[in-house]
Amino acid sequence: MALQTPLLELSHFEALAVFAFFTSLVFSFLSRKTGRERARYFGWTFLLFLLVAVCLGWLMFPFPG
Repeated sequence: MALQTPLLELSHFEALAVFAFFTSLVFSFLSRKTGRERARYFGWTFLLFLLVAVCLGWLMFPFPG
């Protein structure tokens, strides 16, 4: 039985970006009413997801896992 190669192989940061994108998209549609508000909120939450995750990763780097 041969092993199949995965269709999609993402790095940790790429997976984080995909998660942040869809989570921010859902949050913006659930919490804002107009398209302009949604777009601004989406951008803000997307950037904050990435920033907080990178900062937490940087803070945890010295500790062995």
